[in-house]
Amino acid sequence: MSDPSLEAMQWFVTPRCLCLVLFALSPFACDSSPSSDALPGPGGNSARARDVGVAAAGGVASAGGASGLSAAFELAWQDDFDSVDLVRWQLMTHSWDGNVSQFTASNATTDAGILSLALTSEPTDASKPFRGVEMRSRNTLTYGKVEASVRFAAGSGVVSSLVLLYTPWPPPDWNELDIEFLGMNTDRIQFNHMINIPPADPATGHLQYPAMVTLDMNPSEDFHTYAIEWVPGEARFSIDGLVLHTATEEMARMVLPQNILLTIWASSSAGWAGPIDDTTAPTSVDYDWIKVYDYVGETPG
Repeated sequence: MSDPSLEAMQWFVTPRCLCLVLFALSPFACDSSPSSDALPGPGGNSARARDVGVAAAGGVASAGGASGLSAAFELAWQDDFDSVDLVRWQLMTHSWDGNVSQFTASNATTDAGILSLALTSEPTDASKPFRGVEMRSRNTLTYGKVEASVRFAAGSGVVSSLVLLYTPWPPPDWNELDIEFLGMNTDRIQFNHMINIPPADPATGHLQYPAMVTLDMNPSEDFHTYAIEWVPGEARFSIDGLVLHTATEEMARMVLPQNILLTIWASSSAGWAGPIDDTTAPTSVDYDWIKVYDYVGETPG
């Protein structure tokens, strides 16, 4: 959910190293050779966490760092998606330039504890020929942890995601943290954070810091646990307990309360998300559960 950018970062994950590679990427809008030793996929060994602790539901989870202190999180709420809870969530009906889908409430459904957000064709609408979903939490989070069990959506041009976003429009400042899967891919995922460049126009002047991470599993084939840990000064992105990216650039500006967004949409940016084709729709992203934790400070690690 960001503007076109010319550069991204790619992390190759192996048991021995995390090697940062800068590479040029075709302009993309999030309006925003794979390693054979990457993160284990379904049926493989469980990934060992780097600087992550896991607590039982209702307890406190912690994420430690080199300082010897650990960020502590306390479970605030969770949703097992037995239904679409409209007390907790809003189903949005807007769109934006670069998004060739219109959001609709009718494409969000639950069945047997699985929330499905569908992307469908709407051939009678020339400007927005698809229907997608943005499901937005009514409550906001200022520092904390969000984790969800997700099977992302396959399909060229398709973007499905777990997002934190400061939502007033137009925003007095831009704060956004993203986990986005581009459905044309089978072995990578994008982490991203965005802030404004003061005193730029809030509608157009934001900076983004995308990191494309190569995996040894396909995020659209099975459920995995994705998490964003947001603390003062940084945000950590993880899959199945393994921290794969830490955001630090301009994070002193990441201080505003953010809503949680569960989304699926179609991008007009073929260079980023892939061209629209016959795989674009129908498709869906599925969420098994989501847990939201408050940040409660630091404790000795």
